[in-house]
Amino acid sequence: MSDTAEPSPPILGDKPITELSALRKVDPPPAFVARVMTRLAEPRLPSLWQWLHRPFSIEIRLSPLALIGLALALAGAFVFIGATLR
Repeated sequence: MSDTAEPSPPILGDKPITELSALRKVDPPPAFVARVMTRLAEPRLPSLWQWLHRPFSIEIRLSPLALIGLALALAGAFVFIGATLR
């Protein structure tokens, strides 16, 4: 067995065309590569519809004492409002 990799047989069973096989060795132009890489590196701005439908969360952190104080303040406000309506 030889150490060199043998080319795989053509898919259609025909011999490869030498003119077409030489096209595999063509490097893309540097400007094309730079433009594609720039587009991949820069994120696209979302559309208005995508921006409106993005998820968002609101986090409120309250200690137990602050929660009790808030409940007492709301209860006092309701009592005060109820007393002034009579």
